[in-house]
Amino acid sequence: RRIYSNLVMVVVPIEFAKYVDHGVDDVLRGDEQEGELTPASPTAQQAARRNQALKNWDLWGPMFFTLGLAIPLSIGTSKPSSTFSLVFGLISVGACVLTVNVVLLGGSIGIFQSLCLLGYCLAPLNVAAILFLFVHNPVVRWIVMPLTVLWSSWAAVPFVSGAVAKDKRVLAIYPLVLLYSVIGWLALIK
Repeated sequence: RRIYSNLVMVVVPIEFAKYVDHGVDDVLRGDEQEGELTPASPTAQQAARRNQALKNWDLWGPMFFTLGLAIPLSIGTSKPSSTFSLVFGLISVGACVLTVNVVLLGGSIGIFQSLCLLGYCLAPLNVAAILFLFVHNPVVRWIVMPLTVLWSSWAAVPFVSGAVAKDKRVLAIYPLVLLYSVIGWLALIK
């Protein structure tokens, strides 16, 4: 259930969660069952969802999404084990860089929270990598890949920006966008 809720938060970013009747709201229903009050305003609800997602991190979903990205990118390459290792290495180093960056900017986020965040936000890139196994048209690839990189970045922005001060959000988000761009480039040139 947690993987589903976290995936819905990525697929349907927080800004559009009010239009979704299920999935994202499960997080708040779970809080009500534990005796906590659900915030009334939409902005407070967004902050509550973001904080709840960062507090309830898990590594199963990110592991599946990282595997789901590494396997399609490895298929058909001359050195599949190198490609597979590169994807895992990029995600691991990206989580470390994101953590250090947010902490240096005065925010608070843990390494496993970063890994969870990066992993779940790989979902749109997974869709593109699997699609590119079957679609070899370069025009379609050049249209789909920037859209999925933007989608992944956009899904992660509320979580990362919630961990740092408002005036430092761009600095916190930049490495994340760069990481998703590099992973998108790997999928594009495969």
